[in-house]
Amino acid sequence: MRDLVLPSFQMDCRDWLVSTPEEVGLLDDVGDGPVLAVLSTAVFGTDSFSPARGVLTVGLLDDDVEVQIARSVHADSPAAALPSDDDDDCLRFVLPAPSGPLALLAEFTLPEGHDPDIINRVESLMRSFRWAA
Repeated sequence: MRDLVLPSFQMDCRDWLVSTPEEVGLLDDVGDGPVLAVLSTAVFGTDSFSPARGVLTVGLLDDDVEVQIARSVHADSPAAALPSDDDDDCLRFVLPAPSGPLALLAEFTLPEGHDPDIINRVESLMRSFRWAA
């Protein structure tokens, strides 16, 4: 059996605080997948504060996962938004590795709901994602 290795990747995280799971009190794995990073951001309005927190994990794609049902966030990005319930205060993305069954999974919690400015910030981050050559 050969080792599975997630390729290097890059994202434009200028509007985000990036930390390790230990720094924010998370376990090293969530749902059987290793946690790579925790991302936090907030949008401040005149009378509002809209935070979001994301967790990047590694997962294995299998035959049961239909990446095609996901909505692509941009033609130049491998990120695809996974469908969610309207009442679900989460945004989920899958970023399949260029070769092999591995994928980066990103789940963003939106405690103040689906604020358009936060959604734009999350989708901008996902659009900036690139696998390194």
